[in-house]
Amino acid sequence: MFHTSLLFLYHYMSSNISKYPPQPPFTQAIALYGDRAGSKGTFEFAGLAWIQNTKVILVQGNLHNPVTTSEWRCLLRLTALAHRLKKPIVLWNLPIAHIATVQRKISLDAAQAIQKTELALLKLPYPIIAVFDEKSDMDEDDKRLEIVWSDGIVIPELLEPQLSERKNVKIAQHPEDVAAAILELLHQTEAIPPTELFKNRQETLRSPDQ
Repeated sequence: MFHTSLLFLYHYMSSNISKYPPQPPFTQAIALYGDRAGSKGTFEFAGLAWIQNTKVILVQGNLHNPVTTSEWRCLLRLTALAHRLKKPIVLWNLPIAHIATVQRKISLDAAQAIQKTELALLKLPYPIIAVFDEKSDMDEDDKRLEIVWSDGIVIPELLEPQLSERKNVKIAQHPEDVAAAILELLHQTEAIPPTELFKNRQETLRSPDQ
């Protein structure tokens, strides 16, 4: 089954596939940027990654660089790949709701790419986990927005008490705590019906005029 999946990966995003040196909490990774221009853009990483024996689609952002229109399309392809492989998505330092709110006003092309990606994320029947480490440098409002739409979130510090008590929020005060936090969230969300996942995400993953 795994070899079949790998063949699909090479067919699906064959333009830029490479081994990627794993970083904790990931033990193995394959980069799958899939950019026709052969560039990974500003994503730190995008592709398939392992946490122990658990495979996820990982997209690691860089909060100091904007997400380009081509990167939104890359995220759309990776979301379709997650659907095809029946795998969860982990978004690392990538505040989707906040970025979409700001960037959809830039151009029609960007707005269309964002809307298609949002719709694909909204309808993904597998968990979407957001992770923010100590480098994220996000304010409280941005973190609150990401908590609302994501199926689970891992953050390094406590928020307001009523937010940090939510079941989908895990605090990882040390880097070595992140793997266990992600795996616990994935275990929790496995039992949630897709229709409930869709409903929860719809709180923010929608156009303002809808």
